Amino acid sequence: MEKRYKIGLFFILILIMALVITLLWKRHTMDGFPSEGEDITQNDASDNLNSDIGNENRKSAGETYEVQKMNVTTTCDTVCIYEDIDKKDGSVSMVEEKLPAKYIGLNREELESILAEDSLVPTLEQKQKGFKSQHLELFSADKIKVLRIYDTTKELSGFYIMEVDGEVRVYEYDKTTLYFKTGLKPESLPPDVRHQIQEGKFMDTELQVYHFIESYSS
Repeated sequence: MEKRYKIGLFFILILIMALVITLLWKRHTMDGFPSEGEDITQNDASDNLNSDIGNENRKSAGETYEVQKMNVTTTCDTVCIYEDIDKKDGSVSMVEEKLPAKYIGLNREELESILAEDSLVPTLEQKQKGFKSQHLELFSADKIKVLRIYDTTKELSGFYIMEVDGEVRVYEYDKTTLYFKTGLKPESLPPDVRHQIQEGKFMDTELQVYHFIESYSS
């Protein structure tokens, strides 16, 4: 009986030891690895840090580019290319010229500003060519490109002598803009001439108009 008691106690001790060892091993395993929440937090912190560094680098690069762009200016060696477009038929022509002296030593913003000012007061030659506007299309220290818009459509001109409200008047080409009143009465004109002015008698120039008026003035 005593022998069986000792054997039973021995097995109980073995089971207790196995249980203790198992508990210690599990505890050690769990302490050796971070929990799921801790892992996510650490990853988020790392991602945020990397994102902040990336944003800072992009911001720094953008600021550097802006500074570099502001420091670029034209020189006497800068090539000036004009691209001329005619609104009449859409034709395009390009010409390369020496950069005008007043455009030398300017950055992009300064050049755009002076080009806009020049658009408001075109030269006589530009007016005769039908100049309308211009703007900067390409800018660098080596080359600039200016887009110029022209319209060579021939402007309509001339005058119409017409009978309106019982008197003879002179209108511009559109037949609605009054040029001046002649003071002539329609009944003072020959029948064929009166018939012509009822439908509008066209005159090319002011000189023709004045000759007409003198011919029938009393």
